[in-house]
Amino acid sequence: MMPVLDVMDKEPTLRAIWGAATLLGLVGFAAARLRRWLVIPALALIAWTRLGELADPTVGPSIIQEAWRGYLVQSCAAVALAVILSVLGLVPKRRAV
Repeated sequence: MMPVLDVMDKEPTLRAIWGAATLLGLVGFAAARLRRWLVIPALALIAWTRLGELADPTVGPSIIQEAWRGYLVQSCAAVALAVILSVLGLVPKRRAV
């Protein structure tokens, strides 16, 4: 039997996750506008900051057990927002006619 770990006291709140994802997404957007290749490190940073701990085979299930699936779903949605914002930076700028 797996021991119950208190992991949620060490995890960020959903408000902090959404705020960080928005900030990272905007930084990724600006980086992609500045230099197109900078979107790759921005996406790697986004994925590493949030998904690394959730994908951990020992910590991930404990987070789901303690905080339910809503925390996981919202964390993944926040990462998706950050990725979408970063990729939108790759869209070419419109030219005035």
